[in-house]
Amino acid sequence: MASATTTTIIKLNGPTHFPIKLTNVNFPVWRRQIHATLVGFNLFGYVDGTTKEPAKFTDPAQTSVNPAHLAWYRQDQVIVSALLGSCTDTIQPLISLTTTAHDAWQRLVASYASASRGRIISLKAKLTRNPRGSRSITTYRNDMRAIADDLALAQCPVSDEDLIVYVLTQLGEDYSSITSTIRVREKPLSFGELVDVLTDHERQLTHLEALR
Repeated sequence: MASATTTTIIKLNGPTHFPIKLTNVNFPVWRRQIHATLVGFNLFGYVDGTTKEPAKFTDPAQTSVNPAHLAWYRQDQVIVSALLGSCTDTIQPLISLTTTAHDAWQRLVASYASASRGRIISLKAKLTRNPRGSRSITTYRNDMRAIADDLALAQCPVSDEDLIVYVLTQLGEDYSSITSTIRVREKPLSFGELVDVLTDHERQLTHLEALR
């Protein structure tokens, strides 16, 4: 593992180590990728600022270059290059003039974290205002699960219990009997079990409709 006091420089390549490129809408998953990779290499301290820059010189007269600083600087610039390579063309100019990995990281977080919070609010609103309408249970299940998965990627996971509540309250009158039964159950259902119950009820409704 590399640190600010060693001369071993870990080489990073944007497309290889950070294959998910940062866009205007995927900051949470991109940030998770960067965090996991750099932690794995023991390098995240360069971007969060905990791996401090060593003194440039070892003497008061500033005539002796500090080898630790040279190693730190080289590693830091490798990370800056990898971060640049992990951004799309439209985002690269935002960090092209930053001097350290920490500066680049702070600028990206400041620019896109707020946008991510806005996306989380939008997804939560969509989850609570998404009536089933004429969609089949399978389609509706997939749509609701996709929203929940997007929230999980944005580091705001939805519990199965909450997802079940959102689904039950937006099924429509045809499923009111099922909703009432599930609400009074002592043992809670998993989301998968709920879908099985709803699919079976949908099958019964289709059969009754065919007999009319």
